[in-house]
Amino acid sequence: MAELKHGTIVELAGGGQVKVDKELGRGGQGIVYLCEFQGSKYALKWYTQHYSDVFYNNLKSNVEAGSPSKSNIFLWPLMLTNKQYDSFGYVMQLRPPDFKEFGNFLLAKTKYTTVSAMLNTAFQMCEGFYHLHLNGYSYQDLNDGNFFINPQTGDLLICDNDNVTAQGQNLGILGKMRYMAPEVVLGKLPDKYSDYFSLAVMLFRLFFKDHPLEGVRVLSVPCMTENGEKKYYGSEALFIYDKDNKENLPVRGVNVNVIKFWPLYPDILRNAFIDAFSQANLKNPTQRWMESKWEKTLIELRNRLVVNDAGQENFLDTNSAATWSIQTKSFGTIALSPQKKVFLGKAKEPIAVVRTNKQDPDTWALQNLGKDKWIVETGSGKLKEVNAGEVMPTKSNLKITFPGGEQGVIVN
Repeated sequence: MAELKHGTIVELAGGGQVKVDKELGRGGQGIVYLCEFQGSKYALKWYTQHYSDVFYNNLKSNVEAGSPSKSNIFLWPLMLTNKQYDSFGYVMQLRPPDFKEFGNFLLAKTKYTTVSAMLNTAFQMCEGFYHLHLNGYSYQDLNDGNFFINPQTGDLLICDNDNVTAQGQNLGILGKMRYMAPEVVLGKLPDKYSDYFSLAVMLFRLFFKDHPLEGVRVLSVPCMTENGEKKYYGSEALFIYDKDNKENLPVRGVNVNVIKFWPLYPDILRNAFIDAFSQANLKNPTQRWMESKWEKTLIELRNRLVVNDAGQENFLDTNSAATWSIQTKSFGTIALSPQKKVFLGKAKEPIAVVRTNKQDPDTWALQNLGKDKWIVETGSGKLKEVNAGEVMPTKSNLKITFPGGEQGVIVN
């Protein structure tokens, strides 16, 4: 397939044209170029392999349907090119420079600035694939090369969406080994249920910087063959912390990350992965954890996140260990600490932050970080408004009605 040069004009299927500027990168499927369309800069993915008419038509359908999420989390195909120069491609938004490859986080080349940012990434992973599946798609090739992340905010971009197709269909793409569900390794075509497995792997790698199936059984294999892959990632896949079978435990000196991070997270997260990678869920795709189930765990996890006196973020084993907390109707108990940002459920933006009095550090207050006012009810029934930017003291039994109607009670 022909490579494109600076200045090449590429005709678009819907009319118009883009002008190629320079190469931005390349992979197994093709080359990504910087291009110009109607005075703005975009990315053009140009295929260097032959793809069928079925693939082309599926890509056309995805362009016409538009992104499954309004949050711009997907670098979704915006425009399809005509077939020309012995190939074709599609146009998408450019990746901002402050978004880094997920693989850099696994290699510690890039690190999150806060734990809260990492949790935001996890929420957005779940959100993106929830909307994808809600719209009747399956991703089918979910792996560590599909994500770009902003390490300051945790904001996520999902790329390589050209393999996305309707649930029940397949374009010949099975996925990447180590991320493929066991049934796909053994020959079944991928679907939304195999996506659930791949999402669980990605979440595990996000938190523990290791692989959930690669313990002593896998690492003791001198050379992984195709039969070995079918065994250890397929028919005999075994979680490294399986509660009933200890034959694939992490190896000291090799699984350094998971051995370090596993005990640092509360039991709610560890138990979630133990269940998600249990033999029942490995072998029964329809029982796997969906995005909504992960989100409930992530909400509880973020509720337990506090900030210590040194400004470091830590997780409490239980919310009852907090000095102060907010008990909400819909989202459980939110532990409080100085500098703690308060989120309601899976919301991306915090609703409040805990402030302390400089003269009296033991006196805490909640500052309204939102745009709308809160209604606060005292124990005697008096009502007070807390407008955007204003603060209110953390006093026991104060009832807060947040924008949208969610209610919380401050508890000591």
